[in-house]
Amino acid sequence: MTNEIYCEYTKTFPVDKWGRIGGMLSLADVPVVSYKDLTREGIVRYKDPDKNLFEIEDVMEGWTFVVPEENVHILD
Repeated sequence: MTNEIYCEYTKTFPVDKWGRIGGMLSLADVPVVSYKDLTREGIVRYKDPDKNLFEIEDVMEGWTFVVPEENVHILD
């Protein structure tokens, strides 16, 4: 049994002309053409109750981001 807290988080990501996440988060050498708010699945690693921030680990890629509480939805 695991004590991990799964969530969906929304963050603005750089995207290439095909709509894929790009920039420093991609191994492809393709220019970033825009930024897009994407909702992805994550695992809550830490919550700062004083600043209302979560540290989230992306489930698919393992990236870690700090995300405001209003952009995090805890899954049951």
